[in-house]
Amino acid sequence: MDLILLNGNIIPMAVPGRRRQALAVKDGKIYDVDDSAAIERLQGAQTEVIDLQGKTVLPGFIDSHMHATITGLGLSSARLEAAASVADVCEHIHRRAQKTPPGKWVFGVSCVPWALKENRFPTMTELDRVSEGHPVYIMSATCHSGAANSKGFQFIDIDTSLPGVEKDQGTGQPTGSFLSDDTHYFALGKAVSTLTDDEITGFYHDVCDLAASLGVTTLHCLDGQLFADDRDVDIFTRIQGELPIHTVLMYQTMDIQKVLDMGLPRIGGCLTIDGSSFEHTALYYEPYADSPDVCGDLYFMEEDIEAFVRDAHRAGLQIGMHAIGDRAVDILVKAFQKAQAAYPRDDCRHRVEHFITPTDWAMDAAVELGLAFPMQPVFPYLWDEPQKSEYVRLVGAQRADRMEPFCEILNRGGIISGGSDSPVTDINPLLGIHAGVNMPNPVRRVPVEEALRMFTVNGAWVAKEEDRKGTIEQGKLADLVVLDRDPFREPEQIKNFAVEMTIAGGKIVYRK
Repeated sequence: MDLILLNGNIIPMAVPGRRRQALAVKDGKIYDVDDSAAIERLQGAQTEVIDLQGKTVLPGFIDSHMHATITGLGLSSARLEAAASVADVCEHIHRRAQKTPPGKWVFGVSCVPWALKENRFPTMTELDRVSEGHPVYIMSATCHSGAANSKGFQFIDIDTSLPGVEKDQGTGQPTGSFLSDDTHYFALGKAVSTLTDDEITGFYHDVCDLAASLGVTTLHCLDGQLFADDRDVDIFTRIQGELPIHTVLMYQTMDIQKVLDMGLPRIGGCLTIDGSSFEHTALYYEPYADSPDVCGDLYFMEEDIEAFVRDAHRAGLQIGMHAIGDRAVDILVKAFQKAQAAYPRDDCRHRVEHFITPTDWAMDAAVELGLAFPMQPVFPYLWDEPQKSEYVRLVGAQRADRMEPFCEILNRGGIISGGSDSPVTDINPLLGIHAGVNMPNPVRRVPVEEALRMFTVNGAWVAKEEDRKGTIEQGKLADLVVLDRDPFREPEQIKNFAVEMTIAGGKIVYRK
């Protein structure tokens, strides 16, 4: 045996309620799971033996929706989520600018312009005063909008007549803000084009090291479209085998032939049907409560969505697309329905990324089709608090209760996997599990077992990896997380648990 864990509280997740004391690992896989006495007898001269002293072992966590490149960029950027005003944002940018080598971009992430005192991004002029001569680009917390200083705006060189390039109401001149997906990602793409291959490679190692420290053994990386030549995807695929944890690539492209030529089994990710509720670009049937003349945006013609889904489905690929508003979700589910009717396939597991505001029809149809729902329990945990609900502000109380209806989906037989959408929220599966169990709005609360399944069993299923991952069973990969406490015994404290150790493919990749 290579590794033995003894005297633990092992929760295999294969059968509800089952517990074991010990397990043995050989050649990167689970060799046996049993009581401590039986496992201890398997010890050899070279076996590493760890006495867990009662600590809890779960299958390694799976984050089924995150963006590795932007997350890596964010780890070396100014963090802006705590800013309460434009002045606060500018102070954080100034500090980062002072540490940035000459000629390099200064990036800021997780800005919340709608929560700032001024209810807006800083202007180009305001950022110029603190940029120390650097080009600057800052991103909103949703990653669906951003802003640049003058030097950055000049380098981006965008057509200022495009919708989404904000103009000052008095002067008619650009403010530096990009308020649509198209303009924001064009601007961000130009800004990051200056990054070197070594810097991008470093992002992936940093992200995986961070994820390992949080108990994650598999990341579903939704990447591509950020660089004009998808250089990040090329780098990522070259180094995947060097990373300390497992990764699943969702290549965000509509180039079906390229994906087939690369030998990838899946395509898409955050290919956006619509945008974000916070930017009022998520597509709803009814107007926003706080913007009664706006229903959101559809970023593709419906016939183009149907054609892409049909062709990728016919090619045998698993498809992922982003849909948030109820109208956008309906459009995507209908596209999957039409593709399946035209070219029947078994067990496609196409993904509706986010699935935030499904209609009753969409839930029923999606479950019947066997669609997968990579969702983010932490979203409503953070943004739908009773006394300060961003959801209620945006869409009103009745529609707010319809957003992220975890219980309704589960009751219909749907399979939800958990993710962070990092960098929208931090990689933190314990917080995601805690959120599922302890939602501020009780209509969304799920049992501990279901919350754990979202980040283990279901995460494996969504990637068609349930034969290798997701439970602690003989023959499966030795992907494990050791926690200091048991989530079934202290459900109200899950977010405060400590990750003691993470094991991926039988290798210890993190020790506290």
